[in-house]
Amino acid sequence: MQTSSLKKFFKLYSKEMRELRPEILVVLIATLVLDLLFYIKARQFPAVIIGPSIMILGLAALLPFISSFKLLGREWNSNTIYLLLSLPVKGGNVLGSKLLALLTQYLFGTIIVTAGSIILAFLLFPEPGLVETLRQAQSAGIDTRLQTIISSGTLFYLMSLVGMAYVIAISFFSQLLGKLVTRFSGPITAIVFIATFWLMGKLMTPLWQQVGNYAQPHMNQSNFSIAAFNQLVGMNTLIMLAGTVIVFIAAVLVYNHKIEL
Repeated sequence: MQTSSLKKFFKLYSKEMRELRPEILVVLIATLVLDLLFYIKARQFPAVIIGPSIMILGLAALLPFISSFKLLGREWNSNTIYLLLSLPVKGGNVLGSKLLALLTQYLFGTIIVTAGSIILAFLLFPEPGLVETLRQAQSAGIDTRLQTIISSGTLFYLMSLVGMAYVIAISFFSQLLGKLVTRFSGPITAIVFIATFWLMGKLMTPLWQQVGNYAQPHMNQSNFSIAAFNQLVGMNTLIMLAGTVIVFIAAVLVYNHKIEL
């Protein structure tokens, strides 16, 4: 039974990924075009490579949020919602496959942009070269600091991934509640989205404040600790993950109620 349920989940996931191919291609093409443009036009000002990276990273982060309305709204626009509701598949599988597909889209998008930026940096800084710079840093004993920076960046990326899941879960929940009415579905969806975002923020703020108070002694300029900073980021990520789980479960409960949508 578990294997059958897992197969159903990945079939749904594969279907959602096919729907998201155009958005992923948009990020890929935009990355290639902008990086090529900056490589040709901006050789005299190599520092501006951060420009295309920030622009396309914003696009890579925005598209999954927009796609969350596309994936769920498509079920009503094509009337396939009734077919989904009639299938022996729980709402957790349906919404979970959509959530995982959107997170995969975000993952692919950010990896594409990061890879493009690294390649562009290698092309614009041939002398002495980034590899040689890293080797010199390692021989000078700075590799530990680089590893710390990489670990902090990894934690930040993980927090952004959880943040994306959090926003998508609120999007699903607000859309499902909005579809419970036949009129003014759009405005109700927007109101529920804002209200849920505000309410969850109110619920999580005391936890964030406690975490901040705990880490504050280690975050002063004179007593800054990267380990404490990483711990702060990790704890904030866990709090946001808990909020994501709560909202996602609420969305699944609404979906499983199977009201005539």
